[in-house]
Amino acid sequence: MRIAIEGMDGSGKTTISKILTERLGYKYVDKPFKFLFESLNINEFQLKDLEWKLYKTKDEALLTLFYGLGLLYGTRCNPDKDVIYDRHFVSNYYWHGDEETMPLHRELIRLCGKPDLTVLLKASVFTRMNRIYARNHQDKDLSNCAMYDDDYDKMENFLQNFDFNYIVIDTEYLSPEEVADIVMQNIELMNSKKLLKERK
Repeated sequence: MRIAIEGMDGSGKTTISKILTERLGYKYVDKPFKFLFESLNINEFQLKDLEWKLYKTKDEALLTLFYGLGLLYGTRCNPDKDVIYDRHFVSNYYWHGDEETMPLHRELIRLCGKPDLTVLLKASVFTRMNRIYARNHQDKDLSNCAMYDDDYDKMENFLQNFDFNYIVIDTEYLSPEEVADIVMQNIELMNSKKLLKERK
């Protein structure tokens, strides 16, 4: 089963991904594009340099393909079937999705296939900022104007328009364990429905 954890910075993606990875025994993939470049022995510094050069082009199609290549590689070249993705299609679309790049996102979904479940985590800007500050008060995301953008509509519209199987969890007043419990319940429900279909 492939599970994608999505949301804005500070919503709890990495924490929840790691809890689910431990509970399920799945492979954890932090940002699929990194998985590709790590396999090519490109270190973190080189990867950041490449990302910066690409962002300087301000070409959303190029950036869509750059991050999409990691998704494609992870889907087609990774033999592990049970994976937790810390960011996936939704994040790529949120940052680089527009009218021009929509056909690219559509084709990536066709080539990769949709995750079995996408989990969209939500929290207020105030809560997300506090979480990031508690984690690292020098985190550059604290000065990133995108942190003030609470536009979850774009993410959810993408999931709806492409008919993803997804759930939305407001993490504002929930512990990471409680959020993971909700995801686990949904996975169990999916497995139960699958068993019912197989019996029929």
